[in-house]
Amino acid sequence: MPAAALTCASVEPPDNSCSRMPLFKNKWHVPDELVEQLRKRFLDDLRTDDERYHPDDVQRVKESDWYIGRYLLHTDKDLDKAFHMLQESLEYRKEMELNTLSKKDLPKEYFDARAIIMYNKDKRDHPIVAVRCKTHVKNPEMRKQQLQYMLYWIEKAVRASDWGVVSILFDCTDSGVSNVDIELMRNLFDAFKKYYPWGLAYFLVYNMPWYLSGKFSLFIASIEWALEVVLIAQTNRVIPI
Repeated sequence: MPAAALTCASVEPPDNSCSRMPLFKNKWHVPDELVEQLRKRFLDDLRTDDERYHPDDVQRVKESDWYIGRYLLHTDKDLDKAFHMLQESLEYRKEMELNTLSKKDLPKEYFDARAIIMYNKDKRDHPIVAVRCKTHVKNPEMRKQQLQYMLYWIEKAVRASDWGVVSILFDCTDSGVSNVDIELMRNLFDAFKKYYPWGLAYFLVYNMPWYLSGKFSLFIASIEWALEVVLIAQTNRVIPI
């Protein structure tokens, strides 16, 4: 996988596409009073069920303005929507064990195959999570573990950026129809939409075979907001979709 394909800096996006990336936290602005209102509302509600979320996530809500400010940014500063998103996000994080998930909890063969890796950074210094699609085999019985494996790497990247923005690279080199897993991709997009607010810079698809492009385009078209972050690249150029 050529390094040139892995950074937004190395290809020439159409219409200065890099400018469409979400703003990182040194450029964000949410009024302090909204952050405090969201924090208070969450902690007041927590008193009714203090085991609902993982303690580490609750601690972040208490201590980090940025951690909860992302939910306000993601919902255009709508306090009610941000509150419900924060609740759902932390419930999901506990369900998927994201604060405690480690390599020993996941199939060793996933790591041996290097199915997903953290690779380099994009033009705006966001970590890149690279998914080697040819290693993937659809397996409904292993669906949760496959999703957890993907989230394990996303979590590492998000933490590496201090709960900031990450980019996802799907390397489709040598991939075939049997490697296509639309449900898993939908779960990935849902994770960023619902549980990792203000977290996705780009979804870059690299070297997609022509016989997969139709199915992928139909999938992307079904997710309205995805058109804002998806780029398709072939070796050294970006193709607008």
